Amino acid sequence: MGPVTPLLAVYEAWKKRDSSLEVLWVGTPHGPEKAVIEDQNIPFFSLPVARFPRYISWEWVLAPFRFVAALYKATQFFRFQHIDLVASAGGYTAVPVILAAKVFGVKIWVHQQDVDVLLTNRLTAPLADCLTAAWSHHKTTLGKNVQIIGNPVRMSVLEGSCERAYERFHLNKEKQTVLVVGGGSGAVWLNTMIDQIASRLIARANVIHVTGKGKSGASLCHKDYYVREFLIEDMKDAYALADVVVSRAGLGTISELSALAKAAIIIPLPDSIQESNARMIESACLVLDQKQVTPDLLFTSIIDLLNDSYRRQDFGQKMQNLFPTRIADEVVEMLIGLDE
Repeated sequence: MGPVTPLLAVYEAWKKRDSSLEVLWVGTPHGPEKAVIEDQNIPFFSLPVARFPRYISWEWVLAPFRFVAALYKATQFFRFQHIDLVASAGGYTAVPVILAAKVFGVKIWVHQQDVDVLLTNRLTAPLADCLTAAWSHHKTTLGKNVQIIGNPVRMSVLEGSCERAYERFHLNKEKQTVLVVGGGSGAVWLNTMIDQIASRLIARANVIHVTGKGKSGASLCHKDYYVREFLIEDMKDAYALADVVVSRAGLGTISELSALAKAAIIIPLPDSIQESNARMIESACLVLDQKQVTPDLLFTSIIDLLNDSYRRQDFGQKMQNLFPTRIADEVVEMLIGLDE
């Protein structure tokens, strides 16, 4: 879901400005983004997944063949569709799509949101007609042509309602609320940890637990414990109700936490770009190292933050000051200017 968030924010702003805007989405065939895109009534097209994992895998052998297949399919896509702009914020499908777009003379926007520059964006940035990034240090890593803009967030995320959340999730109005979200694909480790402390946690707070597609498996059934694999339209209300958010360190989620000034406990995925993301925000939230976290430590950390309203407010204000997030309209102006 990471690369999806800023693109959807810009789509929302552009569609509000121009109702005749037509968008086609290209992604992976089984990715979690498909449900979100189709919920927006955006046509979704899939390409073969051609990636080189960080670890040695049989995928290394198949990747070149899959890439050729993806490039061919992308080329056919441009041959039969009239496309004015390709927008990318990373993701496996971006490279063949952008290469094909360049061949057909289509304008290209590439956005870098994570602290560490993705390999996908390293490969596609030189082809971009418009190159943007979230953090000031990207001027060094991506060159002088990059524009530092922050990270766009969907305005709809800011429209949540606590009352609507209580009505939708049927939670206890006398309790505070903890929102647990592991990202679009979920987080098996985080789900397991929460499952181990859920019975203790609900004695103190409501819990909204977004587990990720195919990763529910929660063993506790309780009226104050709302478990779903995925939230789409209801996510804004879950955010509105949350006193504390427990999350991984994807930049899409961090941007939403920043826009909403939410107090958070962040547990980055070990040995991934999320660790760099977490280091950049460690003064604005509680960052825990997965390799050192126990169920008791996670439980205590959540309860301590629930009990400390000053700390929550301080975290929220610092999180909101991280970088601009409500900038989708400005990005639309910039992209419209590509054709001028």
